[in-house]
Amino acid sequence: MKNFTSKMDKRTGLMTTSFVVFAVAVPFVMYKLGAPRVSLFMVSLIMALAFITSYMMIPQLFLNDKTIVIKNNFVNIKIPFDDINTIEENPKIGLNIRTMGVGGLFGHFGYFNGNDVWYVTNIYNKVKITMKSGKVYMISPENPEEFIKKVKNFS
Repeated sequence: MKNFTSKMDKRTGLMTTSFVVFAVAVPFVMYKLGAPRVSLFMVSLIMALAFITSYMMIPQLFLNDKTIVIKNNFVNIKIPFDDINTIEENPKIGLNIRTMGVGGLFGHFGYFNGNDVWYVTNIYNKVKITMKSGKVYMISPENPEEFIKKVKNFS
């Protein structure tokens, strides 16, 4: 199985760095303003949990003879080639509404635009997979053209 995982784009890296700065600055400012220790602990815990959970959601993308595999610490999604209706590049960056998930910290993971399932670490390398059932997956392989070509050659 070949790994096609994409690296974070600059925008996602900037959002992640901004979150880290914010997560350190908020408790520091609260401490300087004399906030109770319980409040400091709770805010720090929430920030740490958001960071760790988002990090654990970074997907690994694999391709074998008959299946696309999306793995992270929470899911192991297998997309059989036979169930794919269309697979295409989707480089456009528009308004996407996060229904549930992470929207920028290490990437974009979860449900967007209703029920579209996203495991995207690089918004400029998106590939849209539409299943015969109508379900949509959005992933980001390092080289979308090569990825799509390999999937089409296998199927």
